[in-house]
Amino acid sequence: MAGTMLAAEITGKGIFGSIAAFLDDDPEKIGREIRGIPVLGPVDSVLRILRIGPRDEALIAIPGASPERLRAIYGSLRNSGFGKIKLLPNLSQIIEGNAHLVQTREIDPQDILGRTPVAINLKESLAYLRGKRVLITGAGGSIGGEIARQLLSGGAERLYLFGHGENSIYQIDRELRLLQEGGVGEKATIVPVIGDLRDREYMRGIVRDLRCDVVFHAAAYKHVPL
Repeated sequence: MAGTMLAAEITGKGIFGSIAAFLDDDPEKIGREIRGIPVLGPVDSVLRILRIGPRDEALIAIPGASPERLRAIYGSLRNSGFGKIKLLPNLSQIIEGNAHLVQTREIDPQDILGRTPVAINLKESLAYLRGKRVLITGAGGSIGGEIARQLLSGGAERLYLFGHGENSIYQIDRELRLLQEGGVGEKATIVPVIGDLRDREYMRGIVRDLRCDVVFHAAAYKHVPL
């Protein structure tokens, strides 16, 4: 179920790449097609023959999987050469009861070590942002982009996506707008801002003129004026 939701979103949005296949160990699913996408398996057998490169990405969409199961799947995918492996969190962490790409994240050691994670209600945790103007520095990077995706559900009035790379800021801006169109999160106004974080006076002016209430600083250390 979660996997088909993610596949529908990837196919519908058209900016996240394309789905090559579903991998599954269930013999009743292997050989079928879901939304025109083939279901291949068993997983370990298929991974031995697939041509996988560093630009390929794997999404583990099994919210109820045990740490042992996740560890086995992650090990197989990593050894096969996937450039990036992401995980859909467990059911208690999924926003609004649906699976969305905004919720996928990199594998965390706790996911495969068997430790009991602290359950967090994302909406409650972000409640303090309601009606606020939020500035995210380094929004075009991996950490800043992930913060921006999660903040879609925070109820902020505005999300300022600050970065020095026009292409990366354009990509995250476009992604967030498409996610909003798909019903993910709330209708915050998204504003891309291009600039140099190392310019102190410029940054003072940005924070003042944009009337930022909250700043999430996710830019790299090399961009911090020391």
